[in-house]
Amino acid sequence: MIRSALQIACTITSLWAVEASAQDALPTSNFGCIGLQENGELSAIEGRDGVFYRINADLRMHHPFSDRTVERLADLSEALAANGTTLIFVPIPTKSVTMPGHLPDSAALYGFDLDIATHVHLDILQRLENSGVRVVDARAAMLETPEGELPFFKADFHWSAAGARETARAIADTIRALPGYAEMTKSQFETTANGTSVAFSGMRRILQKSCLTTLPEAVSTTYETTQIQSLDLGEGGLDLFGGGTDAIPIALLGTSFSDSSINNFPGFLAEYSELEVINYAMTGGNQFGAMTSYLTSQEFEESPPQVLVWENPIYNNLAQYGDAPMRELIAAAGRTCRIEMPIQVEGASVTVDLTGYDLSAEDTIFIDTYRNIDARAEFAFSSSAGLERVKTIVRGERLDRTGRFYMPLSGLWDDGAATVRIDLEHPLSTAPAVYLCPNLTKDES
Repeated sequence: MIRSALQIACTITSLWAVEASAQDALPTSNFGCIGLQENGELSAIEGRDGVFYRINADLRMHHPFSDRTVERLADLSEALAANGTTLIFVPIPTKSVTMPGHLPDSAALYGFDLDIATHVHLDILQRLENSGVRVVDARAAMLETPEGELPFFKADFHWSAAGARETARAIADTIRALPGYAEMTKSQFETTANGTSVAFSGMRRILQKSCLTTLPEAVSTTYETTQIQSLDLGEGGLDLFGGGTDAIPIALLGTSFSDSSINNFPGFLAEYSELEVINYAMTGGNQFGAMTSYLTSQEFEESPPQVLVWENPIYNNLAQYGDAPMRELIAAAGRTCRIEMPIQVEGASVTVDLTGYDLSAEDTIFIDTYRNIDARAEFAFSSSAGLERVKTIVRGERLDRTGRFYMPLSGLWDDGAATVRIDLEHPLSTAPAVYLCPNLTKDES
C-alpha cells in the first residue's frame, strides 16, 4: 500500500517532535560538555554545581566483596593480631553515596538507586565486622563534612582535605576505643592551614577534552601537621611520615588517597589519634601495592606496628588476581615460615623436593633471596606423574623489590606437588633460603 504524502509528512513531523522532546529532557551542561557518557577513556556524568561522577565506579552499586574475600581479610586480621598488630580496614566509599546531593537526575537512567547503594556499602562493613575485622565507615564520616566544604573534589574522584580530615577523625575514634590504646605512647600534634593548592587530576584532564569551558580544578586548603611534643625514643626518634626502625604506633597503608600530600591525611590521623604515623601508601599500586611491599619487607618482620590502617577504595576487587595476593599477605603477616627446606641452586633457579612434607592447599612456600633486585619469581610445580603447573609472582614497577616471595600451594593436584623449581630473574651469587609456612588453625596458633 502506497502511503500518501500527507501521511509521510505527519510521520516526519512526529519523529521531529519526539527527538526534540528527548533533547529537551537531556541535562544541559554548565561547561559545554558533550559526549561524557560515551567517553572511551573515562565515561562520566555531570552533576549539580560542577560535580562529576564516573559512571563505572561512582554509580556502581555492586562491589566485588565475596564471602571468601571477607574470610581472607579476617584471616589477615588474625595473622596480624597474633604478632601484636591490630588491623583497621577502611573501605573508601564511592562519591555517589558520599555526595548524593550533587547527583544529577540522569543518574537514575543508569540504574543508580541511593538506598540500594548505601545498603550495599553498609552490608559489606557489617559482614567484615561480623567476621572480626575492625572497619571504619568513611561514608558516614564524610557525610559530616561541614557546610561549605566538599569531601571529594568536584571533577576528580579523590577526597579533598576535608574528606580526609573527617575520615581520619573516624579512624582515630576507632583507635582510641582499642583495648590497648591507654598503654600506647602518646604525642601531641598541631595542624595549621597553609593557604590553598591545586592537585593534579588525571580525571579532570580527560573530562576537559569533552568540555568547552574550564572545569573546576582540584583546589584544596593545604595543611601541615607538626609534632609539638616529642616521644622519648632515644636519638633520632621517629619521622612522622617515614623512616625509623623502632616499633611504631600506626602504619598507614593504602592508595593515592593516602599518598597525596595535598589532603594531609596522615597528619590529621596523627593529630586526632595522638599517635605517631608512618605513611607507606603508594600511588599507582592499586589494591595490593603498598600492603605487599610493606608486609613482605624486612622492616615489617623486624618491627611490626601496633596498628595497621589499610585504606582501599570499596570498588577495588581484592579477588581480582585470584587468591595469591591475599594469601601472600596472610603468610607474611602470620610469620609462620619457620620450617627451612633443603634446596638445590643452579644459576637463577632453586629446586625444592616437596615429597617429605605433609602439605595442603592452605600451606605456603616462602623464598627469601636476600637481595632487592628481583621483580619476578616463577614457581614451576611438578607432580609425581610428571605434570607441570607454573604460578608466577610479579612485582609491578612501583612496588618495592624486597626479594621475598610467598606462593600458596593452592590450584595444584589433589595429591599435591612433588617438586617446585623457583626461577628468578638473575643468577644467584648468594644462596637464598626457602621455608614452609604451614597454615595454623585457631587451636594450633
